[in-house]
Amino acid sequence: MQKLDEIILKRQSCRSYDTKPVAKEDIIKCLDAARLAPSACNSQPWKFTVVTEPETKAKLSALLQIVGGNKFADAAPVLIAVSEDECPKLMPGVLERWSCKHFAHCDIGIAIAHFTLKAAESGLATCIMGTFEDCDVKELLDIPKGDTVRAVLALGYPSDDKIRGKNRKELDEIVRFID
Repeated sequence: MQKLDEIILKRQSCRSYDTKPVAKEDIIKCLDAARLAPSACNSQPWKFTVVTEPETKAKLSALLQIVGGNKFADAAPVLIAVSEDECPKLMPGVLERWSCKHFAHCDIGIAIAHFTLKAAESGLATCIMGTFEDCDVKELLDIPKGDTVRAVLALGYPSDDKIRGKNRKELDEIVRFID
């Protein structure tokens, strides 16, 4: 069994996918990992629309390329729209007291992290995409008008197994201890 540190190092944004289809059971394992993510007041504000049907996937891929990027989405065997529920259920008084905080954004990020780490553990690759017009994706996928599509995930097998080094800031650049 892989250790979490190994999975974190293995997970990367993939932009080159193999044509091999992803088994539905493997997609469900990733979705189940996302489902188990923590959320504010256990609101679980996420919804996942899984697209494998070729014609709809091609249309969604085109919507992801509005600024010229994400051309690799065409090759990914699975695209998943992650949307935010219009009215996440929070404890009474939470929104009134902390109206400046939109907890669902963080919650959805955590769910996506769970999804991508489970995918990496399973030998699958992912890329998180955010360049699209919400209204166009919602119309194509028949997502309720009040919901908001926060990201679209590409999922599939990488065309090669090379793991790139991570270019990240050093801890002393991002961490402060108050002892």
